[in-house]
Amino acid sequence: MAAGKRRRTRGVAATMWAILAGPTLGFSASQAWADGWSGSLGLASNNLYRGRSLTLDRPAWLADLRYEIGNEWVFGLGASAERPEYEAPAAQIVLRIDRRWQLDENWAAKVGYARYEEPWNEWRSELRYDEVNAAIGYRGRWALSLAMSSNRSAVYAYTIPQRKGFAAWAELSLRQPIAGRLAVDAGFGYAYLARSGDANYRYGSVGLSYGIGDVDLAFARVWTDGAAPYYWWEGGDHGRPAHSRWLASAIWNF
Repeated sequence: MAAGKRRRTRGVAATMWAILAGPTLGFSASQAWADGWSGSLGLASNNLYRGRSLTLDRPAWLADLRYEIGNEWVFGLGASAERPEYEAPAAQIVLRIDRRWQLDENWAAKVGYARYEEPWNEWRSELRYDEVNAAIGYRGRWALSLAMSSNRSAVYAYTIPQRKGFAAWAELSLRQPIAGRLAVDAGFGYAYLARSGDANYRYGSVGLSYGIGDVDLAFARVWTDGAAPYYWWEGGDHGRPAHSRWLASAIWNF
């Protein structure tokens, strides 16, 4: 695989398990983009999405397929493991469409749409939602993103009755290269979920990433504050202690 293509796919794949925003990040102003198909397969110690585990803190898999048209459009279909309590292991499916701009040699931006589905979940109709997102980044070193949904649900929370409503996530991610493809990564996010039946919360991470050929390795410490939504099977009341855990992942880009 050409080096340019490897750099192009790396950011998208890595952020599918980014602890942070998922589809809203994953571009670099210094990347070379080209037409065609690309994809990723990965394994991780957890499926952490915006600071919350979709697999009850169990190991997870990832698959992602993308088609890129020049420097402008990316069409993607991704799947990752989920494990709701009292249900069989299943998957979350995400359909993505992104429009990118290379503003100059240092700056890049994008806007996108994502559709989330959990077709094998008992609560699939409540868990289905749409999202629009935007991001801006500088030289692959930092990125600021915002994602919003008008129909996100708090189906697993204590809220009665359950309802769908507005939700938003704002995130800042930073990368500092050390040597070659070794880098320090850090990020911070804030989730506004009050209008969709859950509590607002903060989350963040710090760790290391390293690339070997077409494989990306990452190891990070992820923190989620005590206000993060929790589910009825966890018991207790809101205000649980802040939760932190380690996350390790390996992703092959092709």
